[in-house]
Amino acid sequence: MFDRILLLTDLDDNPELTAGPVAALSEVFSCKVIIFHALRGSSDLFYLQGDADQVRKLLDKKAEDEARPALEKLADELESRGVNTGIVTQVGSAFDLALRAVKDLDIDLVVIPQEGFADFTDRVSGSTTARLIRESAVPVLTINHAFLDRSDKWKGFHRILYPTSLSGGKSRRLSDAEDFAAEIGGTLELVHVIDPIHEQVLETPEGEVILPKDINYRVRSRLEERLSALAHSVTQVPCMWRLLEDTKPGSGVMAYADRSNADLIVVPPLATGDTRHTLLGSVAEHVIKHARVPVMSLKPEKS
Repeated sequence: MFDRILLLTDLDDNPELTAGPVAALSEVFSCKVIIFHALRGSSDLFYLQGDADQVRKLLDKKAEDEARPALEKLADELESRGVNTGIVTQVGSAFDLALRAVKDLDIDLVVIPQEGFADFTDRVSGSTTARLIRESAVPVLTINHAFLDRSDKWKGFHRILYPTSLSGGKSRRLSDAEDFAAEIGGTLELVHVIDPIHEQVLETPEGEVILPKDINYRVRSRLEERLSALAHSVTQVPCMWRLLEDTKPGSGVMAYADRSNADLIVVPPLATGDTRHTLLGSVAEHVIKHARVPVMSLKPEKS
């Protein structure tokens, strides 16, 4: 499934976070891991020509010399875990260079430690991480700095959570998650979040009418049937399901991931528009920002 992995780091993002998950992937897939770092160097001086071009070369060489020790230290750490590594540096924009590297280096998966890169602001589209998740032609594995809290106890991709909106039947993305779970030797758990069941009040001209909870329970029962049927469509690995109650879907998934000691959350890619307008977009954005476990964003589906 994964032959070549691009580990993207700006060296301020605690790239050691990725060592355990990358080693686990390498052990299963025997993949090559390319540590990729975009150098700022002379990238702001692209307009210099002629004799001034020598200045650009000196700046690029200086940036390379400054970054190389940290990159080699990271490579040594991964090599000590049995990972076949290489180092690639280029001068320019991290986003543009990474997209090009995915194609030029025949990459199957991008791994991003999320500290420096995970600058999710109110406009999600502005961060390098979000742009790569949205536009990369391959899956992206993000590892948040909050993973430090449990990295010592994390032993591999054994328990995988897959949030679903239950819109339609089995999707290509669920099949991708199933394939990954089968190859990595893990189990899959489908989760769907609904609002907590409570007494609903209906405003009428005659006054307030309290709707019986039974209506809500009947809706819940139908959702459970659909979730169970979807779980039974997964045949390659053991698959469980869980209907969660929370007013905020992203928080519900996160809390359950913590309670169940999940090892990975698989989410859809961020949409090109406002992700907050979709259920899974909201979940994806929340867990990518805050997850204490690795999060795999599946590649966008081709139109």
